[in-house]
Amino acid sequence: MKLLSFLLAVVLGLATAVSAGPAVIECWFVEDAGGGRLAKKPAALLLRQGPGGPPPRPDLDPQLYLKVHAVLTVFTHTPSPRIRLGEDALLDLSFAYVPPTPEAATSLAPGPPPFGLEWRRQHLGKGHLVLAATPGLAAQMPAAQDGAVVFAAWDDDEPWGPWTGNGTLWLPAVQPFQEGTYLATVHLPYLQGQVTLELAVQKPPKVSLMPAPVVWAAPGEAPPELLCLVSHFYPPEGLEVEWELRGGPEGGFQKAKGQTWLSALRHHSDGSVSLSGHLQPPPVTAEQHGARYACRVHHTSLPALGRSAEVTLEVAGLSRPSLEDGIGLFLSAFLLLGLIKVLCWAAAYWSTSKDSEEKKAQ
Repeated sequence: MKLLSFLLAVVLGLATAVSAGPAVIECWFVEDAGGGRLAKKPAALLLRQGPGGPPPRPDLDPQLYLKVHAVLTVFTHTPSPRIRLGEDALLDLSFAYVPPTPEAATSLAPGPPPFGLEWRRQHLGKGHLVLAATPGLAAQMPAAQDGAVVFAAWDDDEPWGPWTGNGTLWLPAVQPFQEGTYLATVHLPYLQGQVTLELAVQKPPKVSLMPAPVVWAAPGEAPPELLCLVSHFYPPEGLEVEWELRGGPEGGFQKAKGQTWLSALRHHSDGSVSLSGHLQPPPVTAEQHGARYACRVHHTSLPALGRSAEVTLEVAGLSRPSLEDGIGLFLSAFLLLGLIKVLCWAAAYWSTSKDSEEKKAQ
């Protein structure tokens, strides 16, 4: 059986797979099985820099080792960018071209070959062209979508290569409809390479709790309904609201008891959404005085611990005057004393003035 000759264009999802040392891409090759039939067999593509033989692979036949020359390499440093809603996005793209043989390089005109670049977006089963660029032919290219701009150029102009290029895409003020899979394709004469990026748009929620900062209740009575406002977040999926009781007779953090429910989503003009979580606590006891109710929100845009807000529970009849109350009483007494003195001075002045007028009249 004869191995079919072929020319390979390598497409990498991560540049670090090459720069960090050897990397293996599991793949397959096709050979002539005779009788007009083709056979597909498993293979492994080893990417490495510098000289040296391939590492041992017991699962592969050493007699079938082939040296493959990577002609076109297309890669990105950011295969899964996560961009905040309303901010600009940079979708990184780099590519490199190495002529297969010195003879092939010298047979062409000096300098890097012409190339074309396409960026496409696919999301929810739909796809369309975002931008196409060919240096020197800008006037013949279709208009870019969504205000996209691409930096399409070779980075160097060595006469015989190798050459590296840049095809980074800039998207201003990204919106939810712009998330999805982006396919970047680099076209060279008789070659093309492609890489995919998964753009995710997100916005962390704001969390507040009402009534705040204190909720009152009498012993044996239920506090008023607590309202946890979770506002302006994206994506709508993956949001969780948990209720906690911090402190109290048992101490520490524990799941709050009571009836809980969530409101429907409210949509905003920027594509974000809001909702509210509700908790109707059970009747309180005197031992729960000073405990804190908290709502904790988990979302894909937040750290693992999420984000929370809390209110303090005050049981009626058990509250002691606080420092602020003492300061307020002191200031009130001070103002009252000053007011009394002013009235006394005014009365004395009025009495003296009246006596003087009576003496003058006599």
